[in-house]
Amino acid sequence: MSQAQLDLVATMEGQIAATSATLAELKATLSAEPGPEPPEPSGDVITTPAALDAALDAAAPGAVLTLSCTLVYPGQLTIGKSVTLQAETLDGARQTRDAPLPVVLDGLVVPAADVTIRGLDVRRTNHLTDIAIVSGANVTLDRCRILGDPVEGAKRGIAANAINVVIVRCYIDDCFQSYPGSDSQAIIAWDTPGPILIDDNFLSAGSETIMLGGADPSCDANVPADVTIRGNTITANPAWRDLAIGVKSRLELKLGRRVVVEDNEISYCWGGKGQDGYLLSLTVRNQSGSAPYSTIEQITIRNNWFHDGAAAINILAEDDNHPSGRLCDVEITGNEFTAIDHVQYAGSPKLMLVGRGPLRTTIGGNTFAGGTHTSTIYFHGPEPKCESFDVVDNTWPASKYGIFGSDTPSGSTAWEYYVASGTCEGNEVTDAAG
Repeated sequence: MSQAQLDLVATMEGQIAATSATLAELKATLSAEPGPEPPEPSGDVITTPAALDAALDAAAPGAVLTLSCTLVYPGQLTIGKSVTLQAETLDGARQTRDAPLPVVLDGLVVPAADVTIRGLDVRRTNHLTDIAIVSGANVTLDRCRILGDPVEGAKRGIAANAINVVIVRCYIDDCFQSYPGSDSQAIIAWDTPGPILIDDNFLSAGSETIMLGGADPSCDANVPADVTIRGNTITANPAWRDLAIGVKSRLELKLGRRVVVEDNEISYCWGGKGQDGYLLSLTVRNQSGSAPYSTIEQITIRNNWFHDGAAAINILAEDDNHPSGRLCDVEITGNEFTAIDHVQYAGSPKLMLVGRGPLRTTIGGNTFAGGTHTSTIYFHGPEPKCESFDVVDNTWPASKYGIFGSDTPSGSTAWEYYVASGTCEGNEVTDAAG
């Protein structure tokens, strides 16, 4: 080996030794640095009813209590502190009917504020009462399962008369009552200033699956407001058609301000056991006569899929039993109504029913398909007339009488008689069923 080669080898050995020393120093430095702190333990997983009672009694505000999925709580669970209850095992998807969850057998009551409940299965022994009652502010029910009895039903899944209620990714079913009998809902609110968020749930009930109203709010400020109903499955069990179970409407607003209903699937409504099978009802009601400020206003219903019902839309702009406000500023746009068949679903032959003069209302860009109805829009009731009532760019099947009315005098059309101002144009009549 030449001297030059020997010099090169010596240089490389020196570089390797220096690199090794640097790496050794770096390793020693890293080894001396402390690692990340382990997470704080969240406490023992609660496995018995007695342990849950004790944990709730001892809990500080903001405490997180983790419940075993084997826990069965035999009575009513009342949450009187600002805590979080969560199932030990819970994924991020919408809740299902059969996933393992901790169970409460006789109802949930939440009078406390700032409560979050994730992944709780709630039942009720008395099928004539509500399963979950929320009255505290800032309550979230996330991925909970709320079930009535599959034979006896339940009156309501959730009564949400509270400020800032969030119901997300829940599964609510078997909320029904016998016919004739009282009404039933999966979710109801009638006495709250809002807001309410109902997002990405499976909801099934008899009379109305979701309803705002049904009882009188305590004051004008508590007409339910700022309600968002988005991305839900809102339905009824088709097997109930063969049973004596009360059915009215899938989604009904008797009260409401600033409500958005979007991107939901809303299905299965039939007549003969309560009402006439309208999938969507906007019917102003001062229910017991003590709330003349009852109203429906600033409502947006868009991009929903309605299917399998006797009829599509029922609008009553004023209560015809008690004094009330007047429905106004409503937009029903971009929705799809399919399999709307009053013969198959034993209900109203009127595709859309409009009464008592809505104000500033648009029914636009919707598609209707199904069986042949006697009328496409049927107006009824005395004055007032509709004002700024626009029915534009819809597609619907031909009907026997088209746009018709209960009291239209000879020589005039129903539109001219019932509509003081507005447009009816760009609508396409087809013979296609769907």
